[in-house]
Amino acid sequence: MKPQSKSNKSVVDILAKTNIDSSVIHLIEEKHRKIKEDLEQERQLYFDLANSQPTGVYRLRIPKANSVDESKFFSISDAPYIIEFANTRFCDILNVNLKEFLKSPGIINDFIFDSDREDFIQKNIEANRSLNPFIWEGRLFVRNKIIWVHFESVPRLLPNGDVVWTGVLFDITKRKKKQQEIQEKNKQLYILNAQKDKFFSIIAHDLKSPFNAIVGFSKILIEEIKSKNIEGIEKYAEIVLDSSNLAFDLLTNLMDWARSQTGRMVYEPTAVDFHELAKETVSVFTCIAKGKNIKINMDFDSKLPVCADYAMISTVLRNLISNAIKFTRNGGSVSIKAEQLAHHLKVVVSDTGVGISEAVISKLFRIDEKYSTSGTEDELGTGLGLILCKDFVEKHGGQIWVESLKDVGSSFIFTINNSRP
Repeated sequence: MKPQSKSNKSVVDILAKTNIDSSVIHLIEEKHRKIKEDLEQERQLYFDLANSQPTGVYRLRIPKANSVDESKFFSISDAPYIIEFANTRFCDILNVNLKEFLKSPGIINDFIFDSDREDFIQKNIEANRSLNPFIWEGRLFVRNKIIWVHFESVPRLLPNGDVVWTGVLFDITKRKKKQQEIQEKNKQLYILNAQKDKFFSIIAHDLKSPFNAIVGFSKILIEEIKSKNIEGIEKYAEIVLDSSNLAFDLLTNLMDWARSQTGRMVYEPTAVDFHELAKETVSVFTCIAKGKNIKINMDFDSKLPVCADYAMISTVLRNLISNAIKFTRNGGSVSIKAEQLAHHLKVVVSDTGVGISEAVISKLFRIDEKYSTSGTEDELGTGLGLILCKDFVEKHGGQIWVESLKDVGSSFIFTINNSRP
């Protein structure tokens, strides 16, 4: 007779004591052996099926005694569950050795990305408490990189009070990357659409307004010349000049912005003396500032060498100084400060103007937000200049922001990389 298991031997011994014919015992023994072989074959087929899956497959058991102490779910060394099965794909996704995992199943908490761990554990606790399916998506740190996974398992309550969870584990890293790419593309499309809307809005309205003024007041100016009304001629000539300056500034910004967005404006840094650049830019506003009795102060070293794109930084300064004058009351002042720091050049354009509210500040540098307001003497604007400033400053590896107090004044600050020639 072949070696028998302990339980099988007990059955045989009992049957022997009842004087049952040995042939019957042998038959029962053969059937028992056959059942055992069939069960082992089914078990192996089950393993083969599970291991052939492209997803992780696992089964764990939470003994009734452990389900009460929910603090165990937070433990790495004393987890409340026992791993009964995990296929090769499951171990591959987590990069764990099956024997180690069976011995210490709580180590999975160590793989969860720090900011996702609390959510993972709480959902485990809630699912075990309610015996509802467990579904979780999050990040794991495996093989020194972050991967995205999706867990999904269903519970079965056993008669003895234990709960068996059978589930699957998916590596969804590629899917998440695709989703992020789509989100990024959608964001870019949104910005491009906003740029298109902004462009057409400027063409349709903002650019039309100064030319309407130029045409309209030019006609009145002709009438005043005919009637030799000197005061009227001077008044309307000033209006035509102001409207022409606005149209010219707007056209300049539009052309620069269009060139920048289509890639035709190339960032070409050269050796630049910032002091000379600022002095030249300020000279453009001498007459406008004088007309509003505004003093422009420059407070920085006579030599400030920096490596920058001259045209871009000049455009940034031009727009910030123009805005400062526009929103400063008659008799106020505008100051320009610059200093070389360890890693960048910092420039501050301040005014004693009307200031900007917090609600408006958040909209200033965004192409998708329509915001424009008139100056202290009803000077018009489009908001495009600040968007252009942001674009050009970022091309220099810098940042731009604003600090302001309502009815006190504003300071527009920007930095550019301190790459000296």
